[in-house]
Amino acid sequence: MVKKNMMKVLSAAAVCAMVLSACGSSASETTTAATTAAAAEESTAEGGESEAAETEAAGETRTVIVGTVGNGEPYSLVDDAGNWTGIEADLWAEVAERTGWTVEMKQAGDLASVFGELESGRVDVAANCFAITEKRLESYLASDPIYGDAQVIIVQPDSSYETFEDLRGLKMGVTAGQAAQTTIEEMAPEYDWEVVTYEDTAAGFQDCALGRVDAYAHTVSQIKKAEQAQGLEFRMLDEKLFGNNVGWWFAPTDEGKELRDACNEVIAEMKEDGTLSEIVSKWMYGEDMTQLAGSEWLSADR
Repeated sequence: MVKKNMMKVLSAAAVCAMVLSACGSSASETTTAATTAAAAEESTAEGGESEAAETEAAGETRTVIVGTVGNGEPYSLVDDAGNWTGIEADLWAEVAERTGWTVEMKQAGDLASVFGELESGRVDVAANCFAITEKRLESYLASDPIYGDAQVIIVQPDSSYETFEDLRGLKMGVTAGQAAQTTIEEMAPEYDWEVVTYEDTAAGFQDCALGRVDAYAHTVSQIKKAEQAQGLEFRMLDEKLFGNNVGWWFAPTDEGKELRDACNEVIAEMKEDGTLSEIVSKWMYGEDMTQLAGSEWLSADR
């Protein structure tokens, strides 16, 4: 619009110059009009170059490649059409908005593949709501915690169980390979639990709801997801097993450290203005799990 208006002004100036010339005006007036028009065009061009320079100086051309498994909400889901949804998708959209970076998502087949891509430099950050653990910290750099995901024990909502002791001698369900399995198996001799292992978490939750097992141990996020997806209802014991802070992972290089530090600044901003809580609560079924980040009972060794 500005360019079109300028062209109109220049055209008007040219017409005026021709009329004045025909009426005997001096050549200097025509020269002045032409000089003014040229100056205006030069000023416009310089302004555009200046704006482009400012954009480049602001770092808006930086590209960050985010590696993710993308196999399920609420964490990270990439559908067949390449659409990205979940906590990670919303978080990185916010990062792009605040920094001006170009954020590109790259889907990997599984957890190992994501970290393999990070090691090879094919992605700049691994992001799939990964737990911050001591083992991973031996090989990679972690961001500040985004939220905390607790491992808890659930029971039927109308049961009388309130503590671990109340569950003494009963059946405790766990998912094979899930972190809580190790903890429950270690605690079982003390509380005389009969540990029932499930390959399918959904089946285990269903059995807990039906009373086929007296309790089940899993993460808050997965429990909330099951309640929504399967139409189930549970009550979590106040006592927690343990939990992990969740964050992003970077290569242990100078470049990785610089990007980690820049991302930590954005995480801090989102915490301060409440955006982090809004995104996590949206995907965690109303649970603001950012409040659990850094809690004393959270363990980083699992």
